[in-house]
Amino acid sequence: MNKVQKFIETKEYKRFAEFCDACIKYKYIGICYGLPGVGKTLSSRYYSNWDFIEKQIDYKKANEIGINADEKILEAKTIFYTAPAVRATKMTDEIRTIGTRIKLVKTMYEVLTKGEEEPNSTRTYEDIDLIIVDEIDRLKMQNLEQLRDIYDRNDLAMILIGMPGIEKRLARYPQLYSRIGFAHEFDKLSKDETHHILEYKWEELGLKVKLEDFSDYEAITSIIKITGGNFRLIQRLFTQIERILEINNLDTITTEVVEAARDSLVIGIK
Repeated sequence: MNKVQKFIETKEYKRFAEFCDACIKYKYIGICYGLPGVGKTLSSRYYSNWDFIEKQIDYKKANEIGINADEKILEAKTIFYTAPAVRATKMTDEIRTIGTRIKLVKTMYEVLTKGEEEPNSTRTYEDIDLIIVDEIDRLKMQNLEQLRDIYDRNDLAMILIGMPGIEKRLARYPQLYSRIGFAHEFDKLSKDETHHILEYKWEELGLKVKLEDFSDYEAITSIIKITGGNFRLIQRLFTQIERILEINNLDTITTEVVEAARDSLVIGIK
């Protein structure tokens, strides 16, 4: 079966990307909130190309900086950071370290491939347009003030991502809240978008949706009902569906397969 997964640019992702672009254009702090599993983190990583950037800046020794980079590293202008689940006393240093690593890899890539001299600038966020901070529900007032300080000291935008209600919590901190220019609620997938994504999921398993086949139609209807537009739940459900197909040597997704997959999951509030 085909295990290659690709990001699907849904309508909600495009709205999120427009929100990020607006924050960058006007140099504002933006708030993004939504229920668990709707795609906030995945969309943030895709927008920032973080799966690629993270690998480029994950070097262990100084002589490894930039040796495996390619031209795309020069386009890196966004930092993605997940707020720690424990005390965030070193958060500012950790974000600065990410920015420094991006700058170093860019510099060494140009030195190694173009023979350019190393620039003298030491400004960490000089080439950064946006910092995205995920899981801000974990942060206390002191940590939010640290983020505000980074924003105030640098010519960049910032997006804070959390659960519904975080926008009301931030309203209690007037110094931070006065800098917020945009708010974006990340919604669940619509029924039509869910249907569209399910066609991709069928293809990832090496199958083709046949809407004229009632068993396919019934299976799709069942998945839409179970997942309720929750992207993460769709991903988890299809992991189980793939396992069940392999174990039973099946090549068709039926309602029985979907129900068996559902029984293997712990499904909370959608």
